[in-house]
Amino acid sequence: MAGVTEVLADYAGGHASRSDVMRAFLAHDDWYAPMMWLDEAFPQRKVYERMIPTPPLGQAPGPGRLWLFTGSDQVQAAIDAGGTFAAAGGPLTGLELFGALTGATGEVMVNPAAPPEQEFLMGVDAELLEYLARWISALRVETALRDSSEDLGPRLAAFEHYVVPVDETGRPRVVSMEQPAGNYVMAFTAPDLFMEHQKRDGGVTGGADMAAEALFGLADYEGVDGVVLDMTETDSFVLPADLCQAVLKLTA
Repeated sequence: MAGVTEVLADYAGGHASRSDVMRAFLAHDDWYAPMMWLDEAFPQRKVYERMIPTPPLGQAPGPGRLWLFTGSDQVQAAIDAGGTFAAAGGPLTGLELFGALTGATGEVMVNPAAPPEQEFLMGVDAELLEYLARWISALRVETALRDSSEDLGPRLAAFEHYVVPVDETGRPRVVSMEQPAGNYVMAFTAPDLFMEHQKRDGGVTGGADMAAEALFGLADYEGVDGVVLDMTETDSFVLPADLCQAVLKLTA
């Protein structure tokens, strides 16, 4: 996966989507943020691996405006440009950082002193917070799938925004697989994975948003043997009908 600043540059050039940016932000694990905000967001956490002080005088973010940095080099760039915010702490993971955003912040500027193609500005409102929560849940499901973690079942059952490819009739797309043999309904945990599949599958005309109960319930239909998640050209996660039933029981 490309680094976060590379994805931002691709986005500025029209070669990456908002979904690509969001995945890059949440997958990035070298974020820095002003200590004043960190103290409010993580009141129980007082020490960070690195704390970078800034001069007492200079340009500071306005009220309700939060500066975030993709690395210590971007913190230093802001200091060199005359920025001041007492100190910055980090590194933090994207999941914990963006998961801590609330409506108390009105605007986020990423890398405020970087070249324009490495900056990113977004307003924070209820819609963005909901969008972030959906993405964070999706990445936690993906991690649970990759690691076969103990909480995989509950995470699959609790996820409410599977993207299910549909054909021109509006029916979910079903793919035949050899291992395990059968016909499986396709679903994706995040929009970017769905869009990549849509580029490969000309029969996909749209996507349906489904909660776990609706998705895994499709495994009861005649001729359907289960669900395949996040299918790529080289990998996928197959849940046969019995595992779909197990997930369904957790949604009750």
